[in-house]
Amino acid sequence: MSQKLENCWMILPGHTVGYGDIEIEGETIANIALRNPTIQQSNNPTIPRLVLPGLVNCHGHTAMTLVRGLGSGLPLQRWLEEAIFPIEAKMTPEDVYEGNVWGIREMLAGGTTAVADMYDFPWEMEKALGEVGMKGRVCRVGLSIVPGRLEDCISFAAGRSDRHFCIHSEYLTDERFCRGLAKANKELKRQVHMHVSETEKEHRECVERHGKTPIAYLASTGALDHGGYAAHCVWCTDDDFRIMAEMGVSLIHNPTSNMKLGSGFARVKRAMELGVNVALGTDGCASNDNLDMFEEMHLASLIHKGLAKDPTVLSAWDVIDMATKNGAKAIGMSDTGEIAVGKKADLCVIDLDKPHLTPCLDIPNLIVNSMHASDVVETIIDGRTVYEKGSESPDRERFLAAVKRIGLESMD
Repeated sequence: MSQKLENCWMILPGHTVGYGDIEIEGETIANIALRNPTIQQSNNPTIPRLVLPGLVNCHGHTAMTLVRGLGSGLPLQRWLEEAIFPIEAKMTPEDVYEGNVWGIREMLAGGTTAVADMYDFPWEMEKALGEVGMKGRVCRVGLSIVPGRLEDCISFAAGRSDRHFCIHSEYLTDERFCRGLAKANKELKRQVHMHVSETEKEHRECVERHGKTPIAYLASTGALDHGGYAAHCVWCTDDDFRIMAEMGVSLIHNPTSNMKLGSGFARVKRAMELGVNVALGTDGCASNDNLDMFEEMHLASLIHKGLAKDPTVLSAWDVIDMATKNGAKAIGMSDTGEIAVGKKADLCVIDLDKPHLTPCLDIPNLIVNSMHASDVVETIIDGRTVYEKGSESPDRERFLAAVKRIGLESMD
């Protein structure tokens, strides 16, 4: 099947903006026909569309749409123990499936085409991804406190080549688990999805236990030998960043979640200086409240400028890379993340004919500082339209029924 996106502005490799047509054959971009390619800015209202590479959400707990906003105002440990864990204990695989479907639909409506997810019952996420039509990387959550979980993680990862390993965190695993995973991974060679140094307390207590930071400790067990991606990294040191760069571990920046929980935020500028690939993630809907990757771009841009007292820190292009090609690289999807011939046709189409997007004088700045998920009018994955603005979500009643089953009440 062939199709063409005509008369569009588009974000192209090399930090350039082009104007013209994108031709798609089957699942891939077959041709990019540029006209007036030197024109990089315009306020011409007759050119209303912008095409971005599909956004890549590199750290999420998608089924937590079921507990959106639960426990607001609590610090991380109390938030987990008092608000989240008791409700999660009631969730069945069916509930998790409905939460995943709803979260996937929210992401598609915001231009996200791929997600790395960490949650229980990962086969329910795979089912939801396949049925709704989104790309993803899933893992069995790595925990030492669950008997037999190491063996479950290994057998799950071995089942499909696109599955990843998971170490939930240093504090919820032990050395036996990490070394066992590392041993199995010598053959499987899977990436590892993990939480790292999210809070100062977590980071400090790991040093007290092992004499090493979480990243240094995990590296010492062999768990990072085949790379991976680490969410948060708020309290990582320069030496941690050097280890991550050497071992191919990407930093997944979660600005909304980290600030809402009062954890701080990762020193991504320094990480980039030391060679770390930096991407973006939303985290879950209880610590973020939405799955809007445009919001993550906006916050990532602003907070580091404010911290450094320097408006040149993290250019708009840097942040766009984090949300697209860096994200694809982080989770091992080398065939997406850019609008280029031969890449998968994973695309996000924006309507520029909006008051808050007019005039369009600087497209990269507009993407990072003005756009919202609601500006997306079409999301395309593998050449197929999976979301169009105005289309109905058929799963609302099932989702709300799942919210009620786990003991919560929505005012919908």
